[in-house]
Amino acid sequence: MLVLLARCLALASLVTAFAQPFIPVTRKNVSGNRAISIYIDNSFSMDAQGESSSLLELARKHAQDISSSYKPTDRFQLITNDFEGRHQQLVTREQLLELLDDIHTSPASRKISEVMERQRDALRQGDIQQGIIYLISDFQESATDFGAMKADTSIVLNCVHLKPQLADNVAIDSCWFEGPYRSKNSPDAVNIKISNYSPKRFENVPLKLLVDGSQKGLETINLGEDSTVVKPVSFTTASAGFHSGSVQLTDYPIVFDDMFYFSYKVPDKINILAINGAGESPYLNQLYGKNAAFSFLNIAEQQVDYAQLASQQLIILNSLQSVSSGLTQELKKFTSNGGSILVFPSIKGDIESLRAFSAALGVAGYGAPVMLSQKVSTINTSHRIYNDIFEKKQENIDLPSVTSYLPFKASGRVIEDYIMRLQNGDLFMAQYDVGKGSVYLCATPLDLSSGNFAMHSLFVPTLYKIGLYSEPTGRLYYVIGREEPIELADVRLGADQTLKLSSEKGDFEVIPEHRTVEGKVFIYIRNQITQAGNYVIKQGDSVLSKVSFNYNRLESKQTRLSEDQLKTRLDESGWTGAVVLDGAAKELKQAVLQLDEGRQLWKLFVILALFFLLAEILLIRLLK
Repeated sequence: MLVLLARCLALASLVTAFAQPFIPVTRKNVSGNRAISIYIDNSFSMDAQGESSSLLELARKHAQDISSSYKPTDRFQLITNDFEGRHQQLVTREQLLELLDDIHTSPASRKISEVMERQRDALRQGDIQQGIIYLISDFQESATDFGAMKADTSIVLNCVHLKPQLADNVAIDSCWFEGPYRSKNSPDAVNIKISNYSPKRFENVPLKLLVDGSQKGLETINLGEDSTVVKPVSFTTASAGFHSGSVQLTDYPIVFDDMFYFSYKVPDKINILAINGAGESPYLNQLYGKNAAFSFLNIAEQQVDYAQLASQQLIILNSLQSVSSGLTQELKKFTSNGGSILVFPSIKGDIESLRAFSAALGVAGYGAPVMLSQKVSTINTSHRIYNDIFEKKQENIDLPSVTSYLPFKASGRVIEDYIMRLQNGDLFMAQYDVGKGSVYLCATPLDLSSGNFAMHSLFVPTLYKIGLYSEPTGRLYYVIGREEPIELADVRLGADQTLKLSSEKGDFEVIPEHRTVEGKVFIYIRNQITQAGNYVIKQGDSVLSKVSFNYNRLESKQTRLSEDQLKTRLDESGWTGAVVLDGAAKELKQAVLQLDEGRQLWKLFVILALFFLLAEILLIRLLK
């Protein structure tokens, strides 16, 4: 009986195997046309090594396995972080395989929600009855934001989780100057932020500064585990004009963030215009007119040429009897484009016109004259114009005094940064940010009948720094992948004139899109820059500006979600039906087939048939 039972079970298992039984998928497959959208993360983090190859190579192999697991009649979409136009359409399997060969690592970094939104747009095309999404990525924590979008139950979501080998990384995060003004042949320093994104300490890491291709500084840094340091590197720029620099260190295997580029301008002179209501000020002439850093011009208030204003960096309203509505509008435009204004009011001037000026620019309004002797009692030593004037807090310091003044006070939501304040609490001088520029208000004119500020020792450093800070500070750098317009100052283009953007190395050149808005020229890159470096903007052979581009540091910190963390994040975001596949597998085809067709059981029944045949043989021998 046992032999017969074993033989019957063997035959039953064999018959069942030929019937190809399977456990159906829990997710319902919809009949009709299907489209499969495959996202391959090609950000810099995918250069990391897996067990046998880079993560990007493994992702390409998995995409091939996925495509071969579906029917030849199904349609496919391939999408990467580059968001190319050719990737926004459905293609055949053969076309998909051709597109896979053209994938390379990219500086672009995308949020998962951005990617899936484009995938859903593609899957809504035509007569598609079922859309299937595959996300092949290492799932950086900073980019995995399933919660930023509403879960779509009509779409099947599968995540292929790639696991890299852990690697240490030291990165240059950013750089900046302490002050906004650069001057030739003057000591300067660039602050460099370096981060250690690893659990081990680094000693004596060399940090090199290059300006215009020449080494200007060499420092060594020590980094504790998971720490950040800011290192100032001193140097001197010998000439005026546009300059480009770079900071670099050596780190392996993650190298995209080992170099940081920046550009800056050293002005030849800062243009300052004084509009005078009661004659020229000898104090302004002495300070600005005899200083090589400034180009100083005086003009009477009745002779103002509005065309001159745009070429100035600082305009001083010196005891004007009245501020006309036309001048007010021009000054408002001036500050919106980055210019600065310094106001010394007239005690006997038209207060109403001053109030109209203040209201138009959104700064504090002047009140009626106050005939009262007062001394300045408080200085805002933390204000930027005094950041290197006072080395330490001094008691009983001699401060300016006034005998008459025009009080001014901000109202509403005006943001005010006081510079000096009188004993009774009234403001003596304050700064207001207006548009891209600044407005400085003073309570007294410069003549000595109202006070001694023009003769005081604070007068020179205060106005000197206001003059220096009036020079607009350009962007040190831009980040590749962020669409930010580049503004060019003092550039005039005709209707048919074009600009050229080229790398300093000379291996890249493009004609960028540009627009002119209110006399300003704006350049739009439109993802044409893909390599970090220093670039030059030219009109013909004339250099208009230098700009620098750096890779996004979003992936410098290699923090990835584990499979369990990824599943939890999917569930919390409403994607409860999503499946997470192990990307470490050398072949993904079988797992994808099970997702699409269900779990095949014929192999199990073949094994059972062999087992029962073996049992029958053993029983026959034992019974003999």
